Amino acid sequence: MTHLEIANLEHAGRSAFAWTPEGYDGRTHYGAVLTAIVPALGILAAAATLLLAIL
Repeated sequence: MTHLEIANLEHAGRSAFAWTPEGYDGRTHYGAVLTAIVPALGILAAAATLLLAIL
């Protein structure tokens, strides 16, 4: 496999991995932001709890 073929496979994997929206509508979608933040805060709280438990 040549270097070019490997690079093409890597680029194809990256484009399939990321979701790109159809277009930017200029609005902030607070529901989507909260949907992302709430689980992240839960993960951070669990990590902090585990870190404090081992101290």
